[in-house]
Amino acid sequence: MRNAWASAFLAGLVALPALAAPSTEEACRNLSSKPIPAEIMTAGFYGAHPDMRWRNAGLEAYKKRNYAKALRDFKRAANYADKFSQLMVAHMYWEGLGIAADHPLAYAWVDLAAERNYRSFVVHREAYWAQLDEQQRAEAVHRGQAVYARYSDSVTKPNLERELRLATRNMTGGRTGLVTGALYVTDVNGNDISGSVYYDPTYYRPEMYWCDQDAYWSRPMRSNVEVGPPQTASPEVDTR
Repeated sequence: MRNAWASAFLAGLVALPALAAPSTEEACRNLSSKPIPAEIMTAGFYGAHPDMRWRNAGLEAYKKRNYAKALRDFKRAANYADKFSQLMVAHMYWEGLGIAADHPLAYAWVDLAAERNYRSFVVHREAYWAQLDEQQRAEAVHRGQAVYARYSDSVTKPNLERELRLATRNMTGGRTGLVTGALYVTDVNGNDISGSVYYDPTYYRPEMYWCDQDAYWSRPMRSNVEVGPPQTASPEVDTR
């Protein structure tokens, strides 16, 4: 039961959805989440998106019950502002998976994961808070300051944005930076991938990337909090 709340995520949350959009404002207004095409999920793509890379590594280790490795990998993803990975770190501290259980520190991490006020993440935060006594709450608030100083959006978003901009500078296209369907990227297996798909600006323009994540994680999810760890189930979770 202690891991049940995470099962809905683990089946398919290996990469965030993405969609083409002509402008940031329009993307934020009219997002309609869809999975990232499987064919672009190459080593090069993950190299430009370390949040996805380390989240995936954490999920794989978690599924294999290699909890110590999973915790390390989720923290690496957390260093690139990956809120789901921060939520998983909270869960692992709460349950003592890969490390000694530490409820005040678990709350500090779940509070961080809920920093953008995604509803399902806030549900988890409030469930954790309800189970702490007054001394634990005071400790959680105190220790949370160091967690925020190291992993808050203001610190970790720039880490990922640097990687995205570096990848953008390495794009192959016209001198003006235009990438068209005539450009193809060849993966390690010799398969050609359309440049307009591989280099969709939603994957590389930081403001659009964050907007897309917000649209995905803000989707309504059915939540059921019982005695013990919070449990979240969503019939809309993509499998990919």
